[in-house]
Amino acid sequence: MIPPMHILLVAPSAPPKNSPEAMQVGRFIASLHPAVRVTLVTTTPVIAGWQWEDSSLVIDRPSMTVIALSLPCHHLTQPVLANRRLSFLHSPDSEFWLPWLARHVLRRLPAMPDVIYSRAAPFSASLLARRLKALTGLPWLMHLSDPWSDSPYRQFSPRKSVKDRAQEAACFAEADMITLTTIGQADHYRARYPTRSGSIFVTPNMMPAVHPIRMSAHAPGLLRLVYTGALYGERNPETLLTALRIFREAAPEEANRIRVDFYGNASSEMVERIRKAPGCFVHGPVSFAEVSQIQAEADLLVTIEPSGEAPLLLHFMPSKNLDYIAIGKPILAITPKGSETDRLCRAGYGWAFAPDNAAELAAGLAHLVFAHKAGKITNPVPHKNALPYDAHTVTSDITKKLLSLTSSHAKKGALA
Repeated sequence: MIPPMHILLVAPSAPPKNSPEAMQVGRFIASLHPAVRVTLVTTTPVIAGWQWEDSSLVIDRPSMTVIALSLPCHHLTQPVLANRRLSFLHSPDSEFWLPWLARHVLRRLPAMPDVIYSRAAPFSASLLARRLKALTGLPWLMHLSDPWSDSPYRQFSPRKSVKDRAQEAACFAEADMITLTTIGQADHYRARYPTRSGSIFVTPNMMPAVHPIRMSAHAPGLLRLVYTGALYGERNPETLLTALRIFREAAPEEANRIRVDFYGNASSEMVERIRKAPGCFVHGPVSFAEVSQIQAEADLLVTIEPSGEAPLLLHFMPSKNLDYIAIGKPILAITPKGSETDRLCRAGYGWAFAPDNAAELAAGLAHLVFAHKAGKITNPVPHKNALPYDAHTVTSDITKKLLSLTSSHAKKGALA
């Protein structure tokens, strides 16, 4: 039995926003025991942007109160503040204003919660939770879905990097418990903050619940690849596009048997590069319900990660990998050797190719076209490696951690 508990869930990226983090938050909420009460602190969605509102992700939970934070004229001011030209304000990110509203959150609480649970990104969620802990004295579990100051995806000036590290250090010092998504990330932070090593744990990203998907007819003999998700910065499809061109030059007839569809946000320059590549099509963002159907009709699902010198690059587990596993499709991964995704593919979930070797990928595509023609590409069989990513398993583990914090907090209060 789960004892009654009231969680103050600080998650600016939450349903119905369409983003990987929002989907993770949605799976957590949907898998919680009915006895758990939730007050969700999130932000009002804006009309446009890379976290648009997706009605297929709406969660109906009777025991949940939603506090949606916004700025005056939010639909106008938030896109302006998030503009890259104002990046000097983004400390730690474009929702830097969230900690300012801590007292506003407390005034809107329906009842005092038992524990604070923050989900980042954005990292401003951690700063808001830190402020709420200071004001209430409640225990706080800080979750980072991606590394913070050491993330290879965060490129700041030296001055801004110092502030970013200071904000991270303050949160690590004051959070009662910290969770990250992979063992490599947890080990990195245990080494960085040795005095907090005993309070740092792993709670991985979660798979979605599996729903029956209707399969539709498709062109016979066509090997269909689908990529879903945002493309930005170093996370771009250039290796795949180059491999397709190499394959086309070497064997044009066989290369015509490949079609690659991209769904998600991308810059206009990136969209143009994709459209010029053989057999590639760009569709922009679609709802989660639509993308699930599209994934079910594909032969291979693509995941893309860059190479680089940063050791943390090997310790990301993109949540789309787990979506792909849940839907029962093999992965075609462009990922560094030794990465979490590389190990997942070698465990039987697909094929992995290094980002800096387009020729190897081109040869791999030729092999996959041949295998597809021969009917030898089969869906992976779920096995024990996927069990830790089950939404109910992960949520149960998080719930136990939150209960341990509330229990410890109650004992301290009794002794005071």
